[in-house]
Formats: sequence, C-alpha cells, structure tokens
Amino acid sequence: MSETFADRLRRLREEKGLTASALAASVGVSEGTIRQLESGQTKSPSFVVGLRLANQLSVDPFYLALGASATLNERMDVFDRRLARLEQRVDSLSAPKR
Repeated sequence: MSETFADRLRRLREEKGLTASALAASVGVSEGTIRQLESGQTKSPSFVVGLRLANQLSVDPFYLALGASATLNERMDVFDRRLARLEQRVDSLSAPKR
C-alpha cells in the first residue's frame, strides 16, 4: 500500500523530532490543522501551507504532496485537475444569480 499525504506528513514530522504544535507554529497554522492533515480529515493543505510544510520538513513540495513515485506527468495531471476545480468554483461564484 502506498503512503498517503497524511502518513508522509506524520512520518516526516516525527523524523524531524517535531511535535504537531511545533510544526504548526513554524508554518503559521493551528495544531488542530496539523492533526487534521495527519489524520486525513483534510486531504491537502493550501498551496502556501504546503510549501511552508515542505520547507520546514526539508523535502521537495512535490514529494510531500504526491510521494516518491509521482512522475512529472502525474504531478501535472494532479495540478491540472485542481486548477480545473478552482476555475469551476470561481465561475460558479461569479455567475449571475437567477
């Protein structure tokens, strides 16, 4: 079974010897946010928080988000899907109300 984002985040935090509270403080989020990410309740952090987490954990942001087996094409597919979802949300918010 492949390692999930939540598993990777928890493992990397523990390998660095950081508490959830310390990691949260270093990236500017609450301890509850870190706990939700590590439990899988929240599937992925915002882009900026993801970059901050990767920086604090000294790993490539792609690795943190997608794992070691992700090729560049797989990474781009994930980002393309996320961008499409964001564009749909923006379109739905900016559409005139009936």
